[in-house]
Amino acid sequence: MTDSRDLRLYDIARPSNREGLPIVSLDEAHAPNKVLAHPDLVRAFAAGEEFRPIHMRIGIMGACNMRCNFCNFHSPNEEQFYDRFSFKDSIKTDAAIRLMREFAATGGRAVTFCGSGECTIHPGYVEICEAAHEAGLRIGLITNGSRLSDPKIADCIARTHTWVRIGLNAGSEDNFKRITRDRDDTFPTFENTPRTLREAAVDPDFRVGFNYVITAENHTEVRAAAELAGRSGAHYVRFEPEFYSALGHQTVDEQMAEISAALDDVAALSTDSFEVSIPKLDRGAMDQVEEVEGDFEHCHYSRFVTAVGADGNLYPCPQVHLNSRYLIGNVLEDGYLQVLEGGKRAEWEASNPSRTDLCKSCFYRPQNELLEWLRRGHINLDEALSSYQIEIPRTLHADFV
Repeated sequence: MTDSRDLRLYDIARPSNREGLPIVSLDEAHAPNKVLAHPDLVRAFAAGEEFRPIHMRIGIMGACNMRCNFCNFHSPNEEQFYDRFSFKDSIKTDAAIRLMREFAATGGRAVTFCGSGECTIHPGYVEICEAAHEAGLRIGLITNGSRLSDPKIADCIARTHTWVRIGLNAGSEDNFKRITRDRDDTFPTFENTPRTLREAAVDPDFRVGFNYVITAENHTEVRAAAELAGRSGAHYVRFEPEFYSALGHQTVDEQMAEISAALDDVAALSTDSFEVSIPKLDRGAMDQVEEVEGDFEHCHYSRFVTAVGADGNLYPCPQVHLNSRYLIGNVLEDGYLQVLEGGKRAEWEASNPSRTDLCKSCFYRPQNELLEWLRRGHINLDEALSSYQIEIPRTLHADFV
């Protein structure tokens, strides 16, 4: 058994790059050991007891007003994996509101609007968010940023949201348009939108930042993008390499040395008020490969977080939503709690092969390894929770595990 006193919890629950690549540095809002901020749930997990997810990731529509070159849902690299995706899918406003209320009433604490499409173009986005907020849910948004200048959307975010993450994905307007097919002149708004949202937000923990997917087309603009993010008033810029389930990060393998050098360069732009998040650069493919990454046998993270697609179905996590192999049941037709506890989830888990057959690599590997080691007893539970409390007495966005 490993002595937990020899292990720093932060180092256990964090991704790492191989030698020669930049040190992974995650912004505070995305720390992967945040599950330890919920001792009641972690103790229940370690004891093998049942509990309900506290965070829902949901896509309320499949349509998007951009066509990013790297988008998984429109890529020929993913035609087989995301077989449930349809840009025509959309959860009706009244159904989404019912789901938000049911989730909150059954233990839910936070909801992130993301998904395969752009949630802010849903005609009921404001109404859905207001209902979710009224029900007591904290709200996060992953967006392409095109509607953040709309007064109704901006006002809704200021009143109800806890955080917003915007897709930057280029360091120049011309390249942004080439990569995203944007037709709304979105890129110029990035200079001011974060600061405007930040100044208007009601939630004292409000955070707004950028996400930058590194591709062969934009890897030379990493520095320009980081500088833009820094002067925009954003709290952070988060980089991640292009990823496909069957390819991993192979599309940027040839540029990896340049990407690594660029990330080493921009890491120095971090300040006390602005974080530059350096990603894991060598994550392997998830599908159609033999090698299995990670020291865990089952997906434990899906006990804490769940995902709903624009097709209305519940999935174990957002990485695999809209794949029929992971479909658990339709929460719009049968009800969220009925799918979660009425037998359908248990049936899926009983028939589902081990993660070594389905999820050979995992975006949530650090969380799953930490939970597995706690369950195995490789890490002492009481010491882990106590050490975390001392290291991080107040967890930012704790309910967004």
